[in-house]
Amino acid sequence: MKPYRFLEEADAEFHEQIAYFDLQAAGLGDRFVADVEATIRNIREYPESGSHVSKKVRKRVLRVFKFNVLYVNKPEEIVIVAVAPHKRHPHYWRKRLRGPR
Repeated sequence: MKPYRFLEEADAEFHEQIAYFDLQAAGLGDRFVADVEATIRNIREYPESGSHVSKKVRKRVLRVFKFNVLYVNKPEEIVIVAVAPHKRHPHYWRKRLRGPR
């Protein structure tokens, strides 16, 4: 499986969502983490399986939660660009792709 990493902004939003779900109900944050981790494992195993949202960025939909994992499949690694709720503006994460990464 390919290694992966989160962009700093994606990691921050992921942890914000965990905290939010933890406040909603006991164990909900853990269920969210499990859903995201299962999706990332699948991405790492089948990096070309996500649908294109731009020339470089692909997305996979979580199974339980209404979120997408947006990522770039680089030759050496998978870069997680966003853990995005379906209700958020669809391209808010694009500015994250500018500059050195």
